[in-house]
Amino acid sequence: MSSTATASVFSLSFGSSLGLRRPLTPRIWTLIGGLSIPLWATWPALSLATRDMPPLECLTIAFLVGWCILSRLEGRPPGSGAAASPASSWIPAVAFALGISGSAGFFLWATRYIGAAQANLITYLWPAMIVAFGAILGIFRLRPRHVLGIALGFFGAAILIGVGPLRPSYPGIGFALLAGASWALYCVFRLIWKGETGRLLTRGFGLSAILCATLHLLLEHSVVPGVASAAAAVLIGIAPTALANLAWDRGFRSGDSQLLAVAAYGTPLCSTLLLATLGLQPFTWQLLVGAIAIVAAGLLSRTQT
Repeated sequence: MSSTATASVFSLSFGSSLGLRRPLTPRIWTLIGGLSIPLWATWPALSLATRDMPPLECLTIAFLVGWCILSRLEGRPPGSGAAASPASSWIPAVAFALGISGSAGFFLWATRYIGAAQANLITYLWPAMIVAFGAILGIFRLRPRHVLGIALGFFGAAILIGVGPLRPSYPGIGFALLAGASWALYCVFRLIWKGETGRLLTRGFGLSAILCATLHLLLEHSVVPGVASAAAAVLIGIAPTALANLAWDRGFRSGDSQLLAVAAYGTPLCSTLLLATLGLQPFTWQLLVGAIAIVAAGLLSRTQT
């Protein structure tokens, strides 16, 4: 299917839910996909407002809100018609739920020990982790630029470990690395998976809400959140969860995927600048150097030339 035809299909399915009658052009879809970057960048700042809630309780609310929104907006995947999706199409949804729940959960736990900016930037080692995991599994060959990207990424992480008012924390660093690894493993799975994905986002966030709610009841004590915390959890479900991922999915499929892939590596830098602007994180030269190193590592670690 050509890019123009693909754009038309997605415009009709996604655009109809927004009340649009004309198909959107690939350029417009690229702009829509680009909106995901500032939306994702709000995640660390919003997460700090939920600190009086257990992490899994917060994520249960966020993923439930995301599921409610996406169940209305995502629509059917192109070419699905009226036929029921095969049972195997749930496999990527389960993998997505595990990846996004692990990434978000471990990130929230990391912020209990280290600053949100440090945790977010260390988490964004996931592009370099994809290269490492992919090379181990034989998905692609490890090239010199990949090795440089991995080294540069961990150099940036090493700088970030000592940044901020908190002392270096091995649990915080470990949780941040696990957050990145969770998402990297999901991305590797998507490189391997060749079957149908169905309504990936709607199913994935629904399963994530169930998973986090179950783990919350087993591992945490429920609290009645304050108005600010509850509002922040809902906003997490709306902005960096539902709208950001839907915009990225549609923009990446129907717009300029190469341009979006490069632009996405600026997300951790945007989130760091937002934290500093809001006074939630002191902006130091170490933070800037670490952010630039990890963004550069992501660019070098791209598996496509």
